[in-house]
Formats: sequence, structure tokens, C-alpha cells
Amino acid sequence: METGNIILIVSFAIPVIVIVCILYFMRRSFKKNARYSEELKMKINSAVPATAVVLSATQGITSGDINRIIHLKFKISNGFGAPYEANTTWFVNTLHFDKIREGNSIMVRVDADNQNIIYPAESWGRFTSGYENL
Repeated sequence: METGNIILIVSFAIPVIVIVCILYFMRRSFKKNARYSEELKMKINSAVPATAVVLSATQGITSGDINRIIHLKFKISNGFGAPYEANTTWFVNTLHFDKIREGNSIMVRVDADNQNIIYPAESWGRFTSGYENL
């Protein structure tokens, strides 16, 4: 085989291999995210309803989006045990900031396995993980 042919084959093969690797890892990542999403939906569906009083609400990262990252501190009362405090971070629709003022009561869902994980029971809030320290 001539050197020119080898260079031609290698110059086409390397980009093809790189593209195949990128697609493989992207597909793997999407599957992992889909699995996490399904697990989160199941956890939210099995969570226990409770009432929370907002003790504090502070804004995290600011962007131009209508949903903002808000760090919340709640006093949770589920009616069965003593009230306790818990911290969480949610995406909150800016049109509903008045609902998370200090002293307001809102409906939440408490994770069945870990009572410190609080999910919103309202449509204007979305649970998020990984933004606790921002």
C-alpha cells in the first residue's frame, strides 16, 4: 500500500472514530439522565404531603429566565411528628415570589426516605439538586 493511501485512510478514519465516541458518550449520558428523571418522579410520587412555613428565602444564581434558583428554609409540619427545620433549593417562578415570603405557609412533599429532602407540591416550584451551595 502506498503512503498516500495510508494517510488518506487515517485522515478519514480518525474523525469518524472521534465522532462515534462522542455520540456513544452522549447517548450514555442521555440514558443516565432519563433514569435519574424516572427515579426522581417515583420519589416525588411516594413523598408524604406536609405543610411548610417559610423561615427564609434567598436568591441563588440570577439569570434572565423566569425561573430563579431560591434557597429556602422551612419549618415542616406533617401532623404526625414534631415540627422540624429543613433547607432546600428550588427553581421558583418569579411571578410567584410573593408566596415564598417569610411566614407564609405552603404545601410541600417530604421524601419518604429522607425527611430533609423537600419537594414542592405547588406548580410554580421545581425541585433541584446540585445547586445547594450556589
